[in-house]
Amino acid sequence: MQRLIGVTLALLMFGSVVACGDVPTPSEDVMLTVSGTIALRNAGKEFRFDRQLLEQLPANEYEVDDPWLRGTQAYRGVELKFEHALEYPIFIVYELDGESINSDDGGPVKLVFPYHVEGVRDLYSRQMWAWYVVETRVEY
Repeated sequence: MQRLIGVTLALLMFGSVVACGDVPTPSEDVMLTVSGTIALRNAGKEFRFDRQLLEQLPANEYEVDDPWLRGTQAYRGVELKFEHALEYPIFIVYELDGESINSDDGGPVKLVFPYHVEGVRDLYSRQMWAWYVVETRVEY
């Protein structure tokens, strides 16, 4: 799963960075680090994201039934593009109800599945939800 997340973030990052011409670097606290086999780097062999860099990626908002926070939650984040994610939106999220996700709710970055869509709970158990996502590694 981490490989898929990393590949997706690296691809999204690539499009955004090439569009602006320079490889941006974080100016605030790093929230997410992508390492491994990636084309663009902004810190040694890694690409580090702060809040501002994450917000530069194409983001989506949607409501999802969160099995850990109990009930429908409004998230904002980056949609992942792979296998089942082509059918179901799966996100790396950094906002909950319009605010930064605090550590009590699994933040500042977490992996979220669309449990409101029929059949998704069968594909992804609640144990697959990833809280406190701080690093992902691309390997292929």
